[in-house]
Amino acid sequence: MAIKLVILGLLMEGDKHPYEIQQVMHDRNMEQYIKMAKGSLYYAVEQLLNKKLIKVKQVVTDQTRPDKTIYSITPDGKEAFQQLLKKQIQAESTHFHPMYTALAFIHLGNENLIREALSARISHTKMQLEMLERVYNQYGIHAPKGSQAIMENAHELCQVELKWLQRLQEDAEEGLFNQEG
Repeated sequence: MAIKLVILGLLMEGDKHPYEIQQVMHDRNMEQYIKMAKGSLYYAVEQLLNKKLIKVKQVVTDQTRPDKTIYSITPDGKEAFQQLLKKQIQAESTHFHPMYTALAFIHLGNENLIREALSARISHTKMQLEMLERVYNQYGIHAPKGSQAIMENAHELCQVELKWLQRLQEDAEEGLFNQEG
């Protein structure tokens, strides 16, 4: 669903070739916050075309390259975009943090290994936080409000993650994970 929303949204901004859609997605760092399978873009374009939510606007031929098909959104596509947007806003999900499985069995782990792993994770999270701050300072101020909201949420989640990891590190330093509960 997300990839279809992205395609329709980008076509709402203007007609595009699938490669242009891919480039805009890359330029906007969408791979950082939208889960998409590789190769799903062209398949989704075909599906949208078959459902008449987009249409071929123009085929650009060039002797030296393959033909480029430019797509535009149809009135039905604009309506579908609004429905997908609403559905995506209302979508709920359960967050399965990758560390939860490890934490369920951390009492069985080697204390040094745990401290080492947490230390590495904290370092990585600090780097992520710094990167998010740089990106926001460079682009966030001038970005559309929706993009600002994404950056702010990512930054706040990263701050919470860092505090949580630091508490876990303190618990590990005190040997609390190997105590019987």
